[in-house]
Amino acid sequence: MELLLIRARIGIAFALALGAFPLAAADIQIVVSDGAGVGFNDPTPAAPVGGNTGTTIGAQRLIVFQEAARIWGALLPSNVTIKVDSGFQKLDCGANSAVLGSTGATTVHSNFAGAPVANTWYNKAEADKLSGTLLGTNPASMQAKFNSELGKTGCLTGTFFYLGLDNDHGSNINLLSVVLHEFGHGLGFTSAADDTGAFIGSGTSQFPGIFDRFLLDTTAGKTWDQMVTDAERLASSTNTGNLQWNGPRGAVYANAYMGKRPRLLVTAPAGAAGAYPIGSADFGPQLSTQNVSGQLVAGLSGAATDGCNPITSSAGGRIALIDRGACNFTVKVKNAQNAGAIGAVIADNVAGGVAGMAGTDPTITIPSVRITLADGTKLRANLPASASLGLDLAQYAGADASGRLLMYSPNPFESGSSVSHWDTTASPNLLMEPNISSDLGSAVDATLAALQDLGWFLGSTTLPTTWVLPSSAHGPGQHNAFFSTDLTITNTGTADANFTLKFLGHEQDGSGGAEKAQTIAAGHTVTYPDVLGSQFGVSNDFGAIRINADTNALRIVSQTSTPPPPPGTGTFGQAVPAQTGDDFVTPAFPRALIGLRQDAAFRTNAVIANATESPAHVDLALVSESGAALGSTGIDLQPLEMRQITGVVPSLGVHADTSDAVLVVSTPTGGARIATYAAIIDNSTNDPRTILGNVLGGFATGVASTYVLPSSAQGPGKNGAFFTTDLTVSNQGATDARITFKFLGHEQDGRNGPEAVRTLAAGRSATYTDVLGSLFSVSNDFGAIRISADTRALKIVSQTSTPAPPPSGGTYGQAVPALGPSDFVTSFAPRSLVGLREDASFRTNAVISNATDQPAHVDLRLVSDSGATLGTHGYDLQPYEMRQIGTVVTTLGAAPGTSNAALIVSTPTPGARIATYAAVIDNSTNDPRTVLP
Repeated sequence: MELLLIRARIGIAFALALGAFPLAAADIQIVVSDGAGVGFNDPTPAAPVGGNTGTTIGAQRLIVFQEAARIWGALLPSNVTIKVDSGFQKLDCGANSAVLGSTGATTVHSNFAGAPVANTWYNKAEADKLSGTLLGTNPASMQAKFNSELGKTGCLTGTFFYLGLDNDHGSNINLLSVVLHEFGHGLGFTSAADDTGAFIGSGTSQFPGIFDRFLLDTTAGKTWDQMVTDAERLASSTNTGNLQWNGPRGAVYANAYMGKRPRLLVTAPAGAAGAYPIGSADFGPQLSTQNVSGQLVAGLSGAATDGCNPITSSAGGRIALIDRGACNFTVKVKNAQNAGAIGAVIADNVAGGVAGMAGTDPTITIPSVRITLADGTKLRANLPASASLGLDLAQYAGADASGRLLMYSPNPFESGSSVSHWDTTASPNLLMEPNISSDLGSAVDATLAALQDLGWFLGSTTLPTTWVLPSSAHGPGQHNAFFSTDLTITNTGTADANFTLKFLGHEQDGSGGAEKAQTIAAGHTVTYPDVLGSQFGVSNDFGAIRINADTNALRIVSQTSTPPPPPGTGTFGQAVPAQTGDDFVTPAFPRALIGLRQDAAFRTNAVIANATESPAHVDLALVSESGAALGSTGIDLQPLEMRQITGVVPSLGVHADTSDAVLVVSTPTGGARIATYAAIIDNSTNDPRTILGNVLGGFATGVASTYVLPSSAQGPGKNGAFFTTDLTVSNQGATDARITFKFLGHEQDGRNGPEAVRTLAAGRSATYTDVLGSLFSVSNDFGAIRISADTRALKIVSQTSTPAPPPSGGTYGQAVPALGPSDFVTSFAPRSLVGLREDASFRTNAVISNATDQPAHVDLRLVSDSGATLGTHGYDLQPYEMRQIGTVVTTLGAAPGTSNAALIVSTPTPGARIATYAAVIDNSTNDPRTVLP
């Protein structure tokens, strides 16, 4: 069923108030609807700016739209072209606010072939994708209108769209962010209910949208499709703080990425007591766990409450309550500061939800927040009050107490903004909030998670998925090594998995490679020793392996190892995970391989593997630790071709000793999916350490982030080992990074651990050799390290190594990356560590590290290769505590000789973030191999 969208509200307005794993990339095309000389056809000359090479205003606008289409297209799967009817025209605007854009689906569809949920409206782009065909007669999926008057007199006078692609917009508005937002609405981030709460359609065809099925009113205990009357939905749309997104992917995102909730807490008098939602300021210090507390009083300039003139009331040592209006936010807060206030609360002068405060003034040193008109009125009636400004450690910003993202539901209702946006209390700011934020850049953040919940990645009852193991071997290497690869696959699903292994070889079209079909039962694990020999009958060869499965529930890791030089015994090697979906290099997301070196002690090989059956071009750029370009090359890959660049540093033209180099891997080929990694190899022992690609782009600049290196060491291990850790940090952002390193130790409250602060310039890399000794003056200890920075642009990896047993020279070791938001175990996202073993040849240690300053409970469950539970254990972690569980397989109760085990790591603690990994260690050489979650 098709319904033409004619209701005005469906074109969601984006207003400004001053003060995983695609099956096939979507082809999103911009269809220009402007007439001659206007909009995209505006001939006004313009100098290229911020990576936008257009030479007219119209051409630059089109390039911005095409970039937004490229970004979304690279993230979403669809075999049906998505056309966007786009144009510029005059939209509502005034001196202090403007509608920047309005986008909606041209039609919605229900009960089509392939619809996952019956009697439910889907926006045309998603409906076309799910059905695999163009539905209806309109070739355009959505219609986008943008404000042609912005910046002109009377329409946010002097504030224009910035047309660069680098987010360097200054005081102007980043058009790319706005277009990404509007396309998000057209792709499905919008309710099918109108301003009265009524669903679109009529009679027996009046259905909820798929978006509405994820709107949960926690007061009513119902989702919107479960509400019987329009009045219920209308009441829910203004139930501030109690309308949440009930999708699991959205919750995973919230628990991984959102910061703690800023708040104004009032404890007295009783008439005003409570926690008040607030909007944060772009200026002054950010709120922290160290609350600013004091008496809340009126900040008066004579009788005026707006704080636009010097404050004459007694504000010294107090928090000043000031009304919005008549002057900039920075003026009000600076006047409060000059009067001796320790903080400022700005009460809105119009009804609506909470919003942030824009402005710049580096001389402001007190925190300030913004509250609603209703809350300001309540507080004014109860002054003086006892108040504090700080962070609510029990709740995420923009989420409810259960950890699910909140929807924007202000009272009174705001047409065009309410419901179909994230709440404005989110921090960091999210793309789909109703108001533009200066720090969004080109990130789509939680929008992609919501589209996953909406079904964009469905297509059948299972989710077919392709993995690529970028390298495997059965043959000789340099310096008398002989490498062979074992492949371990765990089925974490509830149904049997059918998959096909395909050996792609190297430096050839892999389409004709040998194949082997296999089935693995639900919950089972299987290891294929010497996978090239056992599955393909291949010897003396190497190359990539593709795994095509009828499910996305597989977890796949390999172990590639070689015997040590005589007279040594045992093995050393590396664990390399198979890559899929958002692991790949795509046109939207290049990747960086960091900490590479080439000298007398180490060499580095890099691997690139084409995961698609179409040719692809790959660009490699080698950058020094100082950010200087060292060399570059382009490589044309055949379909499914794997290429190993042996000695990648000299291969790119650098013949001097090089360390801390960064290899940036990118592709301009539309639809390309490139697996990549590097191996840093000890020249004496041939021991390789795995360097996985860090994604570049998509992060918001100037947004703080915290990483946890789950283990580091400076001390003895078993069997005569002595481990030390080198830590490499690369700043891939455009601004200097201020970084705080904190050693958390082990089996203790890590909050009081020693700290070291460093600044790393934009584009530079640094290695802290023996990080525990050099940064913290620690010896004979081990534990986690927290790395907090004022940017998300850091890429971090460690090397933990031990000297090889005599008489061999060189080292054995492993690379362990720092884990960030997308890696943590949370209450919504358990993690699995696969391929663990405990026998005469190998032991396995597991690490769990609390990444928060609150206690957390962690549950471990060890599962056999047949899916049987071998043992369980719960651990209560102190704030920032790291715990190493030595010989985890037998510690949890399994018998010696166990192999192919999987460790499931979970936490029931709301707000917990747990870093975890395992090391499978050869008992003869002490060589560890990293198993990531």
